[in-house]
Amino acid sequence: MKVKKIILLITINISFSLYAQFTTKEETKIEILKSKLVDNVSVFGIRQLKVTSDDLRKVMIKTKIESKLDNKTKLSAFSLLDTKNKIRYRLADYKGYAGIIGYPELIPFRKDKIYKENGEEINGYLLPPYDPSEKDYFNLFDIEGYKNFEMKINFGTTEKPKLSTLYFGETTYKKFTAELFFAILVVNKDSDYELYYKDEKVSDIQFE
Repeated sequence: MKVKKIILLITINISFSLYAQFTTKEETKIEILKSKLVDNVSVFGIRQLKVTSDDLRKVMIKTKIESKLDNKTKLSAFSLLDTKNKIRYRLADYKGYAGIIGYPELIPFRKDKIYKENGEEINGYLLPPYDPSEKDYFNLFDIEGYKNFEMKINFGTTEKPKLSTLYFGETTYKKFTAELFFAILVVNKDSDYELYYKDEKVSDIQFE
C-alpha cells in the first residue's frame, strides 16, 4: 500500500508540473489548463468561424487568467509560436467566461471596413464591429525571425468575397477562464509550440 501511494504522488506531481502558472511583468497570472487539437468539422465557438482548408488544423488552449482591474487582459496580445518553422500565429477565436451561469464573452472586431458593390459600407449586428479605437496588439509585438500568420474571414460569398482579419479586444473580466483558438498550418506535425502574451513567453505547449 505504501508503494502505491508513493507512485500516485509522483504521477500527480508530474502532471501538474507540465504547465506551471506564469506571471507577466504586468502581474497578469496565466495558467494553462488544457491544450488540444480541435476537429476541423466543428466550428469556432458561437461565431462559427470554420476552418475549411486541409492545410490548416484547429487547436485550443484553455487557460485561467487573473489580471489587475486597471490593466485587464488584451486578447489580441496572445500569439502562438511554431519555433521550428518560425511562424507566429494570431489568435483566431476566443471564448471567455467567469462562471458557469451566463453567456460567454465574445469580443471580436474587424480590422477592415467592408463595402457593398455600390460603395456603401456594410455594418450590422451579424458582423463583428469595425472600431479602430479598440487597439490591436498583435503586430506591436512582432518577433524577429518569425513570420506572422493570420486567417482572414470571408463575410461575403464565394463569388463575392468580403475578407477581413479578426482580432479580439480587452476582456471585461478580472479573473476568468479563456479558451484560445488558433488555426495553424499543417507544416510539420513534430513542431514545437510556445504561447506568448505580448513579448513574454507563457509556456511551452503540447497538443494532445
